[in-house]
Amino acid sequence: MVSTRAVAAEDAVNEPAVQAVVPQIPQLLRLTADRQRFDVRRNVAIAEGNVRLKLGAGQLVADRVEFDANFQTVYARGAVRLSRDNQVFQASALRYNLSQNEGELDDVYGVIDLDAMQGVFNVADPSPTNTEQQARPAPAPIACPPLLAPVPDWHPQPWAVSAWGGQMIDAPFGDTFLFNGTMRPEAVLGIGLQKRIFRAGPLALELEADLFSHLAKQQPGGEFNQDKPYADLPAQSFGEGILGIGARLWVQPWLSFSVVEGISYNTDYSLYEKTFRENYTKLLNYLGFEVEAAVSSDVSLVGRIHHRSGAFGTYNGVTEGSNAYLLGLRYRWGRDLPEPVGTSMAPPLGCPDPERNQRVRPTSLIQRLESTALGDGGKAIAHIPPTQTPTPSPLSPSEQQQRRSQAIAGIDQRIDDVEFQGTLSIERRSGVPVRRLNSNVRDENRFGVVKVPQLKRLGSTQLINGTISRWRVQAARIQITSNGWRADRMGFSNDPFTPAQTRIDAEDVVAREQPNGDLLISARRNRLIIEERLPVPVSRRQLIQKEEEVENRWVFGVDNDDRDGLFVGRNLKPITFGTDTELSLQPQVMVQRAIDGGSDIDPGDLFGLEAKLVGRYDGTKVRADADISSFSGDDFLENSRYWGSVERSFELGALGEVTTNLFGTYRYRTWNGSLGKTDIQAAYGVYGEKKGEFELGNSRHRFLVRGAMGDYYAERFDSNRKLRSGRGSLFASLTSTIPIWRGSTAELTPLAAYRYSPVAVVPGVSLTTNLNSTVALYGAGDHQESISFSGGPTLTLGTFSKPFLDFTQISVIGGGTLRNGASPFEFDRIVDFGTLGVGLTQQIVGPLLLSTGVNVNVDSGSEYYGDVINSSIELRWQRRSYDVGVYFNPYEGIGGVRFRLNDFNFDGSGVPFVPYTPADWFLEDDSELPL
Repeated sequence: MVSTRAVAAEDAVNEPAVQAVVPQIPQLLRLTADRQRFDVRRNVAIAEGNVRLKLGAGQLVADRVEFDANFQTVYARGAVRLSRDNQVFQASALRYNLSQNEGELDDVYGVIDLDAMQGVFNVADPSPTNTEQQARPAPAPIACPPLLAPVPDWHPQPWAVSAWGGQMIDAPFGDTFLFNGTMRPEAVLGIGLQKRIFRAGPLALELEADLFSHLAKQQPGGEFNQDKPYADLPAQSFGEGILGIGARLWVQPWLSFSVVEGISYNTDYSLYEKTFRENYTKLLNYLGFEVEAAVSSDVSLVGRIHHRSGAFGTYNGVTEGSNAYLLGLRYRWGRDLPEPVGTSMAPPLGCPDPERNQRVRPTSLIQRLESTALGDGGKAIAHIPPTQTPTPSPLSPSEQQQRRSQAIAGIDQRIDDVEFQGTLSIERRSGVPVRRLNSNVRDENRFGVVKVPQLKRLGSTQLINGTISRWRVQAARIQITSNGWRADRMGFSNDPFTPAQTRIDAEDVVAREQPNGDLLISARRNRLIIEERLPVPVSRRQLIQKEEEVENRWVFGVDNDDRDGLFVGRNLKPITFGTDTELSLQPQVMVQRAIDGGSDIDPGDLFGLEAKLVGRYDGTKVRADADISSFSGDDFLENSRYWGSVERSFELGALGEVTTNLFGTYRYRTWNGSLGKTDIQAAYGVYGEKKGEFELGNSRHRFLVRGAMGDYYAERFDSNRKLRSGRGSLFASLTSTIPIWRGSTAELTPLAAYRYSPVAVVPGVSLTTNLNSTVALYGAGDHQESISFSGGPTLTLGTFSKPFLDFTQISVIGGGTLRNGASPFEFDRIVDFGTLGVGLTQQIVGPLLLSTGVNVNVDSGSEYYGDVINSSIELRWQRRSYDVGVYFNPYEGIGGVRFRLNDFNFDGSGVPFVPYTPADWFLEDDSELPL
């Protein structure tokens, strides 16, 4: 290794007339290299071989680095790696001006950790000590993008023809999905034509036209529109024509689901529809639900539910129609090539690049103007890459997928210790959940009580919520500025593996360091690319921010109790008072109330407000919340809900940390098992609690002990009247998780354990239990004591790494309570003495999961026996880096659609994720590719 002082004047001996002045490399750069020299003719200092130097608070490593005579500019080339804290960038070349803190990076790939980021590269940053400089680990070799076969196009055919046969069924539309009904003696034969008009990855839109012949034998009639109700109907035949548009989703290369919406016209009145429906007509709405299973590349078997109806009375007041089950044989033909879903980025220098000599790097507008004004030196320069048209694959989709999978399995991912640490969710939801009282009551009713996992709470009303702290980034060129960087095109991925299941393709990206140290990254246009097949436009300009990467301020919700249905809110920018207090406001517009209220509605009833004040003062946390559903002066208080608390923790010797809380509330809404929702009109009090957790062997335990005193004005049990009474209570709870059997995960690779799940699924059996006890005394002499136990096993089968029925999780949770005395209040009256919860999560096919759970009262001596205490169902498309779910909770009336990106922590840098596929990727093996 050559030190920073060992610099030679190259060629000085050959030019005696010139006095070579050899400048010394500044110690600030702390440069080391295998070889260093000074080129007198070019007046540059050159370092070669394992070059390392300090660049601000970061480190630059490259094969070759050049400096100008004043050491104000740096040009690095060959395996360039730039690192600081947990930020790592690699590039083909770096040009950097040390005095202006500006430069460029070419062919960039790196990792950004927003939680650990301390600003951008800047020579003015504090310098690390010599010890810190020496302690830096050796940088990993430059990572090359894998040369992968593109994602195969399994369904290039835009045309399809179907031959149909089936039979009508006497059943309501909903029952047809459960195969609950009676088959009618009416056969259906037909032919259909489909034309795909749009596709994006696994999604497609299709136009459809069908002709059917109905052949009905004599059958019983209905009660309407005939002289003798329920008289037999004569045999009948008529035709039916359908025009519609369908949406199709391919969940596997061989399996798809489709919904068709359109119109249906019968050539004659259906006698069944005429006599079983009060209103009838020839023209009705058409709705078809279809499943298709491919048996070859162009032939499929199809099943469909065929439904005619009046679309809730839209067609001549008809509310129902007729239904049929159809089976068909479908033939697909033709070929259209999919459009590329994103830009391609070339490999950096030092990596295999078969097309390097033919590639045209786009130039800036200034460079093009200079070329026009000054000429190209006698050689024409191409400034814009030619438009690339997709090349049809000479391989079958299965052969192409096999080659792609083999290449993925051979990738050195260069990451370890992958850890799932959170999600960023985009959600549209209807329904407003019941608020939980932040007092002693909540934990007495719910802390530690074991529930089936499938009954966990679902989401929030905010459209976008959560955080992604670690991103992999890639760009053809990044321009570094004094307070950030920018790029014409840049890729971001939350997925630690390559190929990435999700990535963001952003244009005109600008990153700026904020005064508080955050890095705010914005882009003119963003597209979320899923599985390299489905591009989803993201209209949001702001892309990433350290503390709150995505902050969508619009809120949509449905609150039938306080807001009469649909409302829209917007979170305003928080107002800060000093450094310790923050006020958040969410004005609301009552949309449903405005629609239903007519012209006589009070203007104050159209608006609402949610407000939250949070402050921290020398260890004391203060919080106040207001929920106002109307500003009508007459009933303002009756349309408002308020709650607040003052919390502080103390160290109490052997007890350790104990938390105390002063609380107060007005019109607080909560729920109590089978009794459902209930209001606490007013309450105030104080409680103290101690909670913690510990481990014994392989088992984990959590505990809570709490004492409270308060004054409550709330609804009486089994009465419409209210009661005011003091209440003192003592509550203790212990929750334990005990593993009984633990299997092994699948191989920790992106094609196995991390194929569908963000965490490696561990087969096994675990037992979760909770034991809790309550003693409560009331001012009127009433009392209530209880001891409760709940628990049960959770069985996990499979590793969720195979495409079919490889993950099943079953939970059975039972609970029982013994009670002495009874509370006079409804909000804490114990009425569920025996409960049973059952949950099931099942992989159906590929990433498609069904998750459902229910909790019921099973106390046969209770008047609430058989009542559902909680329930939910969710259909989820689950992948390693994202999931999409449709869910509904009938008990709370909450339903919605949710998309989530997963956030990971990991060691290592990974490899470039933006796809690079040479035009001749289909050659037999890599040895045939020119390098």
